[in-house]
Amino acid sequence: MQIDPKDCMDRAFYFGSYEQHLVHLIAATVRPGDVCIDVGAQRGFVTLHLGKAVGADGQVFAFEPDPRAMEALTSNVQRNGFGHVRLYSCALGDRDASCRFALSHQLGWSSRFPNDLAKPAVASTISVWTRRLDDIMAEADIVPETHRISFIKIDAEGSEPLVLQGAQNTLQRFLPIVHVEVNKGSLRAGGFSVNSIEGLLRSLGYKLYAMRARGFGSLRSRFDVIPIASLATETGECQDILAVHASNEWRLQELHKRFIMPSPAKSATKRSAAG
Repeated sequence: MQIDPKDCMDRAFYFGSYEQHLVHLIAATVRPGDVCIDVGAQRGFVTLHLGKAVGADGQVFAFEPDPRAMEALTSNVQRNGFGHVRLYSCALGDRDASCRFALSHQLGWSSRFPNDLAKPAVASTISVWTRRLDDIMAEADIVPETHRISFIKIDAEGSEPLVLQGAQNTLQRFLPIVHVEVNKGSLRAGGFSVNSIEGLLRSLGYKLYAMRARGFGSLRSRFDVIPIASLATETGECQDILAVHASNEWRLQELHKRFIMPSPAKSATKRSAAG
């Protein structure tokens, strides 16, 4: 990635301290030849990790509606020579339609539903197109008989319920591991509750987990995988969660062998974040 050393997030990218649990998850679950999906790709940190993990025989579908972020994403993908990464300058949702999209001064905070913390940073609004993931997978001829969708990351700043609604067929057919940001402030701004995420995932047979790092000072941190009984009571204002289908719980053992140390069921550790 092209890095600005004056930017705190770029420094975290460079030193390997950004979203360590997510980097470990990708390394532990994604295999060469897989298909992966990055919803809210921003400048491509996760997209590039996915592109490296699936290799030239795999595919990555990356979605980013902010044109400024898309410009940087495109450049970073090209710099790595990742011709197997497909870029979509649209938002994902539950239908094909146009919507108003708020561009933030803080890259990464742009959203259909800016929360109270993000509203003061809104610079302008534009119109973007929304599409259903199920339709895009069908158009790309991604089918279980010949493809394995192993991992989906969703960070859509409050649009996660709409993204999941438009991805139900994909989730049912491929049973991928799903990594979702639950930002309660952004969900409220969109008129949603956490149950709009939890209810849909559980109805499809998914179980929910939080991840807690051990030893934040180490770049080789270990992680606990903690079952979540309720997003409403066991997660903070902004928290990443992991959704694993009940039939694929054996995949948690794969994570254990690589990077993650499962722990007994207990409440998820709470944390807060602005974005």
